[in-house]
Order: sequence, then structure tokens, then C-alpha cells
Amino acid sequence: MSVKIELSTMCLRDGNPLVKIKQCREFIESQNFEFGIQLHNSVTRDLYNTIEGLDVQFTVHAPVFSQYFINLGNNDFRTVLENFQNTVHVMKALRCTTTLFHGFFMTQKPIKNDPDNYGKVLRDAIDGKYRLNNTRVMDPKYLKTEAFRNYQNTVKEHMKQLRALYPEYVLCLENDFPGIGNGNQTPEHLMYPECPIWLDTGHLWASSILHKFDYYQELDRVCKKCQVIGVHLNTNRTPLNWSLKRPDGDTHSHFSREYDMDMDRIIAILKKNQITHFTLEIEDGNLEDVAFFIESYKQQNPSNNW
Repeated sequence: MSVKIELSTMCLRDGNPLVKIKQCREFIESQNFEFGIQLHNSVTRDLYNTIEGLDVQFTVHAPVFSQYFINLGNNDFRTVLENFQNTVHVMKALRCTTTLFHGFFMTQKPIKNDPDNYGKVLRDAIDGKYRLNNTRVMDPKYLKTEAFRNYQNTVKEHMKQLRALYPEYVLCLENDFPGIGNGNQTPEHLMYPECPIWLDTGHLWASSILHKFDYYQELDRVCKKCQVIGVHLNTNRTPLNWSLKRPDGDTHSHFSREYDMDMDRIIAILKKNQITHFTLEIEDGNLEDVAFFIESYKQQNPSNNW
């Protein structure tokens, strides 16, 4: 069973990306893992031009080079298609077959693809009534409404249509950080669309605190019940007693054993469920993060009963 470790382009924003790629690739392959790169939707043209010619397998966190996010909750499917086209062009250029995206926003307004100002673009596009205690976090009561269920059905139908139009690609929905208007927050939300998913462990961590479910038990259940194509890994430093305020929430931090999120236990659960595709989606992720993951992965016994 081959296991792939990718660097998200989030890891490559500072310094010389080609040097970091070379160092990480050599180490990953020396440890008998496969190496890959995942374009994050924040990738710049300069960085893309630097890495596009590399002899490496790519995946794409959509949308790439698009003005707006892909919102399957939009009632107009033509809008969904329009916002997916630039990603299709990039995938063809890179001979890439797998893409993932956050596709469930409770709004009909366009959402600018501006990851560096993600909170602002959501506030601009999504009704403020969804905010919990005037924070950027979603008020859970709105996830029990008829409006939410209608959005769920629209997302499910549009994902089915999008996959039918592009059968040559693996299209995955990613679970969301529980921010305002984000619709894929809980394990049940992930199961509803009946499509491939890309599991973000840091987002699920924040969701488990807000929605009060057992993180490790539900992580295991998602792996068993859903078609998990790949996983985003990072340490979410958000504590169990989260105040819903910054800087906690969605930290995308370096791997660490100093916080409440138990990375070794998470990696063990993923290994036990035979997940084979991992993306280090870490701000300025580096060789130390790669080494942490490989060390933890190799020491885990799949027979452990977590």
C-alpha cells in the first residue's frame, strides 16, 4: 500500500520554494513514501510559474486563479460552472485528476476568492444573522432550519451534476471550519452529499468543540462511512475551552504535542482506516513537519483500539 505525503503550497510562501520542495521530497522518498504537491486556492501566479514544470504529481484545492469561490449552494448551476472553469484549465495543464473545494456557503451572493481576507469576504457575502455572539463562528441553531436543509439539497444535486460533467476527475468536498454560512461542519453534513470528500482534521477539531461531539470517535466514523480521498493535516492549537475569538479557530499550525489536539492519536486513526493520501496544509510547513508525520505514522500500530 503506497502512502502519499503532499506539501500544500501554503508551505511554500516564504523562502525558496524549490529548495524546500527538494529537501522534503528527498526525505519523504527516502522513507518509502510518495511525494506530491497540492495547489492551495491562495497560490500566486509567481509561485505557480515556479513549480508548474516540476516532475511531480499535483492535486488542486479549488478554485485556482478564479475571482470567486465555487458555491454549490448557488441556485444557478451555470454560476457554479463558471467559477470552476479556471480550475479545470489548471488541472489540464498539470495533468492533475483530483480536486477539492469548500462548496457549501449559505448565500446567493458571490464570494470573492481572497483567502488572505477570508473573514471579510464571508461577512460581505453572508447574512450577519448567522454569526454566533458577534463572532466569525456559525450559530449552530441555523443548521437545524428549513433554509439549511434546502441548501443541503441544492449542494447535493449540484455536486452530482458537476461530477457527471467531469467524470475524468475526482471531485471532493472538504469539510468546513464552523464559520458563518459554512455548511459542511459535522460528520452528518459530510455524509449527506454522498460524494468523495477531503477531510480537514483541523476544521473537524473546531467543529467538535462548537458542536460538542467526540472528535476521535467521529473522525473514525467519517473514515468508515465516507469516501475519504485524502486528508489535510496540521495542528489546530484551538483549546477545548475555545472562546470563539482569534487567534484561535483555524490556525493551520506546525505539528506539535503541546496542545489539546492529539496528533499522534489522529494519525493512528487515519492509518488504521487505511487512509493513504495526506496533505500537510501548514502555514510555512517544513521538513520538521514532514519528519514529525513520518515518525508518528511509522510508530502507530493499526491494531490499536482507539
